[in-house]
Amino acid sequence: MHATPAHRPLTLENAPALAELFAAVEAADGTDEHYDAEDLADELGDPRLELPHDSAGVWSRGELIGYAKATGLPDATDVHLVYVEGAVRPDARGQGVGAGLVTWQVTRAAQLHRERFPDLPGEAHIQIHAPNTAKRDLYQGAGFQARRWFFDMRRPLDGGEIPVTAPAGGLRVVPFTTAYDEATRLAHNEAFRDHWGHTPTAADRWRHGTTGARSFRPDLSFLALDGDEVAGYLISHEYDAETAMTGIRECWIAQLGTRPGWRGGGVATALLTTCLRAAQEQGFRRAGLNVDSANANGALSLYERCGFRTLHTWIGYVKPL
Repeated sequence: MHATPAHRPLTLENAPALAELFAAVEAADGTDEHYDAEDLADELGDPRLELPHDSAGVWSRGELIGYAKATGLPDATDVHLVYVEGAVRPDARGQGVGAGLVTWQVTRAAQLHRERFPDLPGEAHIQIHAPNTAKRDLYQGAGFQARRWFFDMRRPLDGGEIPVTAPAGGLRVVPFTTAYDEATRLAHNEAFRDHWGHTPTAADRWRHGTTGARSFRPDLSFLALDGDEVAGYLISHEYDAETAMTGIRECWIAQLGTRPGWRGGGVATALLTTCLRAAQEQGFRRAGLNVDSANANGALSLYERCGFRTLHTWIGYVKPL
């Protein structure tokens, strides 16, 4: 006789159980995404989330077999976005758990949209690993459509010394310091203002997930300064769980942007090569990043020129709310 699964919201105390679920999913699906309990506690502590309302866990015999979240952005311009995510343990698939979680996601996303921006169009967004056809079919059946393709890219760092380029116009590339934290956040919002799916990053969200995160590496993060003004920036992270699982130290380039007034002068190339050289000198064996394949500013070609190659493809699915 099978136990009836119990449904309840997630709490910060569920981070270890969520880490076990993620490990089982990665082992089956080969996403190369590794998280430990501390990583997931950070994610559950996202200031945009109200866990009692914005999360759902499915439990069977004391084990977390599925989860879902819905994160409604607090700001919107033309469209209000709600990001959803979820997964089911491989040994619990095919029993309707995933379908129930997708229904919950759509319902909660619609509620968040009605509560916050009812006069704007709303969209629910999720990224799905391209080889996971069963998950893609599940979301397509719920009305999601493929809209965008994203690439996880990697570059080995254990070859010859990486040459560093300099930006044009007398700009200086310097290590990140907290004195420029707010200026960097504002530069990021300006640099990505016209990118697909972007909304301004609020100060609390920036501090929580970017420069205040446990994984943030200021010694591998750099700024391109024009006098005292931030023209471009590169933010790096390192994930302890990734190193523990793979045995490889990886410098993850989380953010790289150039403000519009400084584009075309090699700012991004200078920041990227500076970071790669620094990571190489610190003993990192590879660098990684994620890029929108349709990035209008040529980011994909920049990364390919700098030695990055695509390892995984993720598809951005969207459902109107």
